Amino acid sequence: MSETKLKDIAAALGISVVTVSNALSGKNRVSEDLRNKIIQKADELEYDYSRYEKQREVRIGVLVSEKYINAADSFYWEMYQHVAYAACRWRGTTVIEVLEKYNQEGSLPKMINEKNVDGILVMGWMSHDYIRKLIDSIRLPIVLLDFQYKDLPCDAVISANYIGGYKITQYLLERGHRKIGFVGSVKANENIMDRYFGYRKGLAEYGIPLREDWILEDRDIVTGDMLHIELPRELPGAFVCNSDLAASKLYDALQEKRFRVPEDVSVIGYDNYLRRHSFARELTTYNVDMKHMSEDAVKILYSKICGNEKRFGIRTVDSVIVERFSVKTI
Repeated sequence: MSETKLKDIAAALGISVVTVSNALSGKNRVSEDLRNKIIQKADELEYDYSRYEKQREVRIGVLVSEKYINAADSFYWEMYQHVAYAACRWRGTTVIEVLEKYNQEGSLPKMINEKNVDGILVMGWMSHDYIRKLIDSIRLPIVLLDFQYKDLPCDAVISANYIGGYKITQYLLERGHRKIGFVGSVKANENIMDRYFGYRKGLAEYGIPLREDWILEDRDIVTGDMLHIELPRELPGAFVCNSDLAASKLYDALQEKRFRVPEDVSVIGYDNYLRRHSFARELTTYNVDMKHMSEDAVKILYSKICGNEKRFGIRTVDSVIVERFSVKTI
């Protein structure tokens, strides 16, 4: 079998790997003259491009943990719909597999064993060891969606967590708040940690010292199960929440103690996704652009399935604050 790679063809012609991939895939972005030159060079270098078809159809395997998708209206069910739609735009199809106890079992997904997918999109956090096992065990491209591991050779598309955490903290500061707490188990995952450090940056810019007793745990860091929010003895005037779900848990805890939002305590969330809770209509929050993230993840995976060996790294998608009525101006 030839050891020739796309980059060898690109180097021989002085063009990019993406151009070579587009040409062999039959995309309209390459002129017929250049396409013919690329095919001729591929033949000369004995590159096997039989796997490329015009506007090639691909099958994307989507892996997700059962804890993220056990409700029909969960955040990740909606994100999966965006992934499936994006795949259709690239003439692809998706197959989803919900993994049980992935971090304990360590067995490969059925879709891998059955060899019926061209690439893997892992949606929502999974353990470092499991992702490492996937990388080491299969020869398919893998893209992570909505989480990352900086030390693994895996491309990822995530929300701009640090920037988003900073933006919602800045939103409170600009409205006069100086006593601001944070709701989120910082060590649970990198998304929460990055949002926490965005919060820390906002405080630091205003010279506001950190109050450890105002950092509230919202979940078990091992299982990920949500906890009842324990309020501090002295309440701050506002809270930055790492997710809208955490914000709803905080709201419930405040209601139990007869505190009003936002009259007594202002609350801002992250996700713009809260279902089956009355607080959703009131909550000011940072929007996670699921559509943009899903499109980027599918585009990267498709490119890699078609032979692009470029490392895309970690791509962040910024968004905007959705203003409602949970924050008061002092």
